[in-house]
Amino acid sequence: MTEQNNPYDELRYYSKPFSYTSIPLLEGNATLWGLTPPELKGAKVLELGSSFGGNLISQAVYYPDTEFVGIDLSDSQITQGNEIIKSMGLTNVRLEAKNILDITPEFGVFDYIIVHGIYSWVPNNVKDKILEVCRENLTPNGIAYISYNTYPGWKNREVARDIMLYANKYTQNLPLSEQTRRGKAVVQLFSDAIKSIESEKERNKFRISNFDTIQNQDDHYIAHEYLEYHNDPLYLNQFVDSVNQHQLAYIGDTSFQLSYISWMPQHLRNMINQLSETDYVAREQCLDYLYDVAFRRSLLCHANLQDKINRTENINISLLDKLTFINQSKENNLSNIFNNQDIIRLLEHFIYQVGSFTIKSLTDYVSNNKEFKNITKNEIYSSVLLSIVLGYINVFRTPYQIYAFEDNKTYIPKRFTQYIQALLEGANEYIGAGNMYNGSIEDLNKLHLHIMSQMEKPTTQKALNASLKEYLIQNEYRDMNNNKLIDEEYDCSGLCNSLCETLANLGYIQPATL
Repeated sequence: MTEQNNPYDELRYYSKPFSYTSIPLLEGNATLWGLTPPELKGAKVLELGSSFGGNLISQAVYYPDTEFVGIDLSDSQITQGNEIIKSMGLTNVRLEAKNILDITPEFGVFDYIIVHGIYSWVPNNVKDKILEVCRENLTPNGIAYISYNTYPGWKNREVARDIMLYANKYTQNLPLSEQTRRGKAVVQLFSDAIKSIESEKERNKFRISNFDTIQNQDDHYIAHEYLEYHNDPLYLNQFVDSVNQHQLAYIGDTSFQLSYISWMPQHLRNMINQLSETDYVAREQCLDYLYDVAFRRSLLCHANLQDKINRTENINISLLDKLTFINQSKENNLSNIFNNQDIIRLLEHFIYQVGSFTIKSLTDYVSNNKEFKNITKNEIYSSVLLSIVLGYINVFRTPYQIYAFEDNKTYIPKRFTQYIQALLEGANEYIGAGNMYNGSIEDLNKLHLHIMSQMEKPTTQKALNASLKEYLIQNEYRDMNNNKLIDEEYDCSGLCNSLCETLANLGYIQPATL
């Protein structure tokens, strides 16, 4: 693919943060696997296929002591991304227009390499080069992340891809945006047709679901996922074979549920163990067959670290003691997983109310609340591990510290203000906003930006209230309760507190150094 016919320039791909590529998450996951990945602070990070940099910029603003480098084939996207970075005043992230095939060891070594949404959509020589880069440009204890489409789950989706490609067989001279709309429309026609045939409606419900899902997804995503010349799903075992051939080791998936079986009912564990024996790849391949997995996010390291990877599914309690666990915003179904009502109530409190906790905070809480006196330490450890495996909490070795606003004691570093200002002034047309763990955030507005600008130096709540009221009056805001213009009589303390709470939860508020 050359720059001249790059479809990403024709139908712009929105560049947003992906939580699974968060460096603190990769560090935490690799630690749980028994490895000693590079520390977040001072690390160097490379992303292949960075687009406008949306997946790196959100991380760079939170971690100024970490260096981020992105490369992409699209010169126009790199240029735009670098302009955004410049407008934000960030100095620890840069983007380069570069072909993956042109990367050599001289390009430098990196502690973390991210390859999201690239591997399945490039020819085989580029796939090999990606793995070569992960070997040649990764530090000795470094971690690489590669995502890709997988069978068996993608077999169902291939029908939709085939329909869309066939619908455009004789119209390839049309703009990609038009081909995408045409493909989606034809898929919708077939979905509606199948629904109208009573005998096929039930038999093809999964195909109907796939077809209908396509209609609700952005055109830039559909174009990339279904109309790219290359889209090569593969089985996990095939991916791991390629990884091994490049002197790398497969660690596991960022979703522990695709790597662990100890939580499953005994008859399923017995079946998988019988089929896989001691082969961890075969074990995970069985999970893909069971779950009909269509997408994986794999962690890799150098081959010489293979024996250090803990595949026993038994985690040393001393390791869990060092980690922090954070709510992953998964729907609360804990009552369907745990039989112990005390454990359910304990986890519900910490996962859904506290949000961030350690083993120590759990054990202290149990010790101080008699209602939980029957919970043992082993039950705490095992319930936390199961919550990790089933995706209720993420694990971090370097959690991000949250601070609440305090009069004359806290402030917001200017980089956060510049970040939000640039987004509100147009950068959000190209990149999405992310939080400290690279999860997407929305709904930040000019009121948040105004409060942030007032907090670049330590101040007081009283001063913030006065400044906010003046801003609301000058800009002719209306009271949401009665639609009247806000005047001097308006009490904006509640609104101000709410804005400050949002900024605190985003980690923008920092303690001022004396």
